[in-house]
Amino acid sequence: MLEILLLWIYLLFINAAAGIGVLRVLGRLAGRKGSSVGLSSAVLAGTVSITAFAEWFSIFSNVGMVCHLILLALAFVSVFAFRDSFLELLRKGRKIAFSWEGVLYLIFVVMTAYFASRGLQHTDTGIYHAQAIRWYEEYGLVKGLGNLQQHFAYNSAYLAYAAIFSMKWLLGQSLHVTTGFFQAFLCVWALYGLKNALRHKNHTADACRIAILIYALVNAEGTMSPATDYGTMWLVLFVVTRWAALCCEEKPEDLTDRTALLSVAAVCVATYKLSAGLLLLLALYPAALLIRKREIKKILVYIGAGVLVLVPFLWRNVLISGWLLYPFPAIDLFSVDWKIPVQHVQHDSDQIKVWGKCVFDVAQADMPLKQWLPLWWDAKDRYEQMLIYAVALAVPLEALAAFKGLREIAGRRKPEQRGTPGQKIAWEQILLHVSVFACICGWFFLAPFIRYGLAFLLIFPLMALGLWIRPEKMGPVRIAGGFLCAAVFFSLSDYWDYYVLSDLVWIKHHLTDPSYLIQQDYDRVETGEIAVGNLTVYYPLNSDNISYHAFPATAYEMMAERTTMRGDDISDGFMPK
Repeated sequence: MLEILLLWIYLLFINAAAGIGVLRVLGRLAGRKGSSVGLSSAVLAGTVSITAFAEWFSIFSNVGMVCHLILLALAFVSVFAFRDSFLELLRKGRKIAFSWEGVLYLIFVVMTAYFASRGLQHTDTGIYHAQAIRWYEEYGLVKGLGNLQQHFAYNSAYLAYAAIFSMKWLLGQSLHVTTGFFQAFLCVWALYGLKNALRHKNHTADACRIAILIYALVNAEGTMSPATDYGTMWLVLFVVTRWAALCCEEKPEDLTDRTALLSVAAVCVATYKLSAGLLLLLALYPAALLIRKREIKKILVYIGAGVLVLVPFLWRNVLISGWLLYPFPAIDLFSVDWKIPVQHVQHDSDQIKVWGKCVFDVAQADMPLKQWLPLWWDAKDRYEQMLIYAVALAVPLEALAAFKGLREIAGRRKPEQRGTPGQKIAWEQILLHVSVFACICGWFFLAPFIRYGLAFLLIFPLMALGLWIRPEKMGPVRIAGGFLCAAVFFSLSDYWDYYVLSDLVWIKHHLTDPSYLIQQDYDRVETGEIAVGNLTVYYPLNSDNISYHAFPATAYEMMAERTTMRGDDISDGFMPK
């Protein structure tokens, strides 16, 4: 636990330093003026840039000591070159830290560290997350790695971010602290923003901040796991809340540039998990404005930044699986000897769909909606059903708010008020709501497993509530909106109530765990051996949890049986038999 707290301080420094450097350099390239960089913007930019850096590095070498020391050197260069921005952040942070407000934040961080230091690993962490991080640490990647276990071909960029901060090369133990770091930082950031909630005229960003706190409540028991679902959902919450704060509260003069930078962060979200890729719809807003103003230089800068984030992800996809996007067999562009056979790709794709729909039979992957929907609904616990109710009720609530806004713009208000800034269509806010709803639709029709889209499922109804929290004259629309708000609130309350009790019980059960100094290690499991070419590969004997320590390993013996080596050395990679 103490180890985690110290490493989080280090992560905060590295992320902030890297983020300041990236934002200042991009600002100069785009011709923007000013040196002020907020902490949240710096940490978000740092997260995106460090993720991309680790991915690029992994293509050519392992993500170990050399990679980390280069990152550290770049962070110090950034601090020295842009020390005015860094010192400004330091002064603001010190003022908050040494106050009663800072004590509240510290308590929250320590509680998060408690959860991050012990407990159970996420199921998928045992199946492939931990093993994928080990591959980053040892080799970066090898060609055809997805043949050994197809889960490696998912290639979530979050695992690159987790690997560069595992510190295995320094401590001898591979730590898994990045999920907890996201949770601790974002919760403190949300609390800091909520302290002024009563002064805000628009509460969309406040609603997103509450979603962050609820997600922390839901995710508390899994804070120790470097799970890709968790990392993706935290980054989604970060990007959406930052967008809402910019558009609904801060409204800076350089809004177009800042939303363009957030669009680059949305690209990073897609590399964390393709199922969240529809968040890229946000990029339509800055793209339209920049094109209309013909700011070619800025367009090239921001597109270039997005390309630098996306290319290593796609490159790794091809090297690991032979497919540009896995598991999407429709996009078949490459013919290489390490390519995962198309029938295995299709089976994997279908398996994700049927598990998400609670059908559990790959042969039923194309089952019509009217057949799988009842099965899916019956498989949900009551508190999960209440969450879905909240999302469903939020749709008419959003529609009612849109109707009210259009009615005002159409001229139902006094003639002398027409054309004022308050009457303009806030496209940046509309696009935020549309993008989140589009992500929910994509989640529902592709693989509606709750944890795959939980951030969107929390944000959407809360944003709908946020639209109605403001003084307004009573009338039929207001009354209807009030009833819907009450229904959404009570539907959500059942969801967070379940996790409050669950987390309290979890805290009590783990008080005696010996993890107050050092973080609990990955699970150790009993393994068997199988020969893949001249290489010994390990697999779990009693489950599909292969965890971290046996290496190289696969969670499924049958995947190793259909795989062979491409050469005499493990670095040559794998190919199908």
